[in-house]
Amino acid sequence: MRLIALAAALLAATFATPLHSAEPSAALIERLRTEAPPERPIARPGTMWKVSLAALALSAAADALSSYGKRELNPVLSSRDGRFGGRGIAIKTLVTGSAIAGQWFLVRRAPETGRLAAIANFGMAGVFTAASVHNLRNGRQPAAILPPPQPAARP
Repeated sequence: MRLIALAAALLAATFATPLHSAEPSAALIERLRTEAPPERPIARPGTMWKVSLAALALSAAADALSSYGKRELNPVLSSRDGRFGGRGIAIKTLVTGSAIAGQWFLVRRAPETGRLAAIANFGMAGVFTAASVHNLRNGRQPAAILPPPQPAARP
């Protein structure tokens, strides 16, 4: 009981005396009136970054569509039968979407990084475009190359 009474007394004493006064000092008020905020130019992300986002999204979609139903060598993207399907599309969409979302937060916080993000986006778009051209040049391939069936041995 004594411990509870002591804790209550300490809490009452703590909140009874304010750490600072509620009203600002006259010097602070005068300083806020006379000083101008620091100059920081607000740069908006350029058009090139926005165009690069569109190029990245379109090339990723073209790569996914050109791969659909074909044999996939990447085990992360392939389904159980070894083909590129819904699982691969979901993973590719997740990776591309997270790259775009990360860049959006970065460029929003520091607009001067838009140029570097645009260069990265055009680079990734080039890789995705090369992959989709490669996929379109190759026809549909079987999911797995199996040996021909052997005739059953007769007893």
